[in-house]
Amino acid sequence: MFNESKCVSLMYEQGLDQWTRACYHEAVEAKFINPTYYPDPATIRRLRGYFGAGLSPIEAAQACFGHRH
Repeated sequence: MFNESKCVSLMYEQGLDQWTRACYHEAVEAKFINPTYYPDPATIRRLRGYFGAGLSPIEAAQACFGHRH
């Protein structure tokens, strides 16, 4: 059976892809991660949540990969 709750629009998917690339770039540039980093499933879920909450890529990079106090 087709589950509509799992569908996302192409525009949302493209926006998420562009945002994720920008977030990754910001995290690498800030030296939070190295260029060969590959996120685990928990990190991917966290980043999707940041995207959904409207954080900018730099805010998400800092929240996800920055130093925690």
